[in-house]
Amino acid sequence: MSHTCKRVIMTVGDSRVGKSTVIKLLIELFLSQNQAVKIYNHDSRNKFKAYAGIVPIYCLNFFTDNPDLVLDDLLNDSLDVLFVDMPGQYIQEICNYIYEADFFTVLAELNWKLTFLQPISHRSDCIEYFLQLLDFATDNANYVIVKNQHFDTRFKEYNQLIQQKLLLIGGTEIILTALHRDHYQAMEDLGKPYSQCFQEQSLYVLYRSYIYHWLKNFFDAVTNNQVASIYLGVSAGENIRNIAGLF
Repeated sequence: MSHTCKRVIMTVGDSRVGKSTVIKLLIELFLSQNQAVKIYNHDSRNKFKAYAGIVPIYCLNFFTDNPDLVLDDLLNDSLDVLFVDMPGQYIQEICNYIYEADFFTVLAELNWKLTFLQPISHRSDCIEYFLQLLDFATDNANYVIVKNQHFDTRFKEYNQLIQQKLLLIGGTEIILTALHRDHYQAMEDLGKPYSQCFQEQSLYVLYRSYIYHWLKNFFDAVTNNQVASIYLGVSAGENIRNIAGLF
């Protein structure tokens, strides 16, 4: 499916807040809607290895490599979604990269939209990161916050200091429900796409059930949120094509 306006989704935020996990979940969702996806990954740990045969994934050091590699893909008519997985914590360097590449201007000229996707934990650093990013990008981007309930369910500081500001600028938030660390680790150890893990006979049936519902809850959180669906370039309310015949 092709969208009139294509999306660059730039994942930002602290290290180890779930950026790569959210990307892998969204890969599953985009593929279920027949969208063409490509990923630029700053991290050299090959954390998207399970998807290497499914979507094109390239490692790119955004501080030393040529930023034109990403910009060139904006001319690729076959792409619907371009993920740019930025390094954790380096907010000023990320802003410098965007500024030096004149990213906002290029996106506007080529009819692409930029979405900052930021998973958050219970740490106050997440709030400071978001405020600095907002001060830099203002209305040149859309904003989606992912409340990662692996860390917390209350997000007290975020709710007090950020939530209203996010809504005022047209941003939105979605929930990533918690998956027990044992279930998550078992899934990661398989080294397979998430949509294959809940069929894996080597996992306990209870683990597979929890993984299945964790995936489905995230899909529902995105597709049932009209603003998030627009900002992430997915079809709101559309029945997701059966993944492995189970959804």
